[in-house]
Amino acid sequence: MKEILMTIGLIISFNITLAQSVNPSDGILFPEGEVSRVDLQMNVFDLEFLLRSGNEENLEFKSCSFRFSNSLITDSLQNVGIRLTGTTSRYAAKKSFQLAFNHIDRHRKFKEVANFNLKAEKNDPTHSREKALLKLFRDENIPVARSSHIELYINEVYFGLYLNTEVIDTTFLASRFCSSDGVLIKGNYGANLINDPNIYCNEEIYQIINDDHGDKGLLAAFLDSINILRDEPLVHYLEANFDINRYIKTIAIEHLVGHWDNYSYNKNNFYLYWNDHQNRWTYIPHNLDNTLGIDWIGYDWATKDLNNWYHTIEARPLISKILNIPKYKNEYNRYISYLIAHRFNNEKLDTYFSSQHQLLRPFIQLDIFYSSSYDWNLEDFDYAFHQPIGGHVEYGIKDYISTRVQYAQKQVQVINIEETISNTNIMVYPSPNNHQMILKFDEIHFRRCLISLMNLKGQTIKRWSKKPSEVIDISTQNIHHGTYILSIEVENNQKSWVKLPVKKVVI
Repeated sequence: MKEILMTIGLIISFNITLAQSVNPSDGILFPEGEVSRVDLQMNVFDLEFLLRSGNEENLEFKSCSFRFSNSLITDSLQNVGIRLTGTTSRYAAKKSFQLAFNHIDRHRKFKEVANFNLKAEKNDPTHSREKALLKLFRDENIPVARSSHIELYINEVYFGLYLNTEVIDTTFLASRFCSSDGVLIKGNYGANLINDPNIYCNEEIYQIINDDHGDKGLLAAFLDSINILRDEPLVHYLEANFDINRYIKTIAIEHLVGHWDNYSYNKNNFYLYWNDHQNRWTYIPHNLDNTLGIDWIGYDWATKDLNNWYHTIEARPLISKILNIPKYKNEYNRYISYLIAHRFNNEKLDTYFSSQHQLLRPFIQLDIFYSSSYDWNLEDFDYAFHQPIGGHVEYGIKDYISTRVQYAQKQVQVINIEETISNTNIMVYPSPNNHQMILKFDEIHFRRCLISLMNLKGQTIKRWSKKPSEVIDISTQNIHHGTYILSIEVENNQKSWVKLPVKKVVI
């Protein structure tokens, strides 16, 4: 009964917290369960320029005519900009493209959208991972891009199946936050959120998409705060200046789906938006193709401990500090429990991926570029939904979900911090004659204990780190007689630090 009530409470809590939808509907450009068609007509020399070896990093837009069609709409535009986009995909045979409807007139849009990203999804044999996870984020009311598959034709030649995603820009911001005022920064590889100006002033790492303030002062202040503050001051800062609730939900999803190419592990692929009207930062996830068993690092992401998931050798101050705060770590674990029970499991997702398999198969069958990077064929496409096919595809989607849920159920541990503290009885026995103090713990289990002795002004006089024991002896040698405050923090079995009620002692 207690577990049922807890589950109901979690559902109510998450639904109330994020009750108002932040994302717009799929609309006519991003229909679910349908492959739209994009036809481009352009000068053959311009097309050859885009595809020519040596031009992979070129950012120049060429001009094309554009036609979009599906069951809901058929419409066209002239003078649309087209260029390559992506990172490693620029060097692949199957290129990714960006279409800019505001190429000539910066105010022009196509059905309220300024740009399309046509992503080749070259690392995912199913072409389904990123779309499914963007849908999951949207269903959980996390601001992310809309997406839908398209078949691309250029000069009447079939270029293959693509995932069409919104570009995260001022149009995106206005549709999610009712305003685009403020600062939008894209975190590329190297964006570890350390307060080092040599890093955050590097435009290749922290790319300014929009900045109404004209400098990186707001970003610098944010980085200083999350790097310098700790404990309650950090909590107060985050609650006032950062969308902490959505961030916890975002990292829970990212870690659960194995999105290692993110901030937490690979210091990559995210946006930070400072909203001038809300006066806070929001973290926006991005580039979700290397997920659900796609691995280039050498980890088994389906079994990796969810409470020891982020990169610990290199600094990741935002996530490491947040998950070291007990109440935030609890929320993270609770949300993972909610996800594997109600959102992320085979019962909920297998049918969706089966329908994606059937929907996309005819378009993959005709896509001559599908085999260009890894020699995949139609049989690999069929198998990859439920089993590994070798190389970087270490899991099929369905068996990744099954394995991840199985291990997550063992790894997730939610503690009631208040109950633990209130039920903890610590007896302190000062012994002035032999310069010792004895601490006896009643019914508390911990990994380590940090004991601080402070004077009545709050200044730390001495600190001890102790291993688990029901009885702990600490030396008061060379400490002047008087009244002191004893502050005790314990690291529980979930690796969270819990501060226990302070004790006043006489030495």
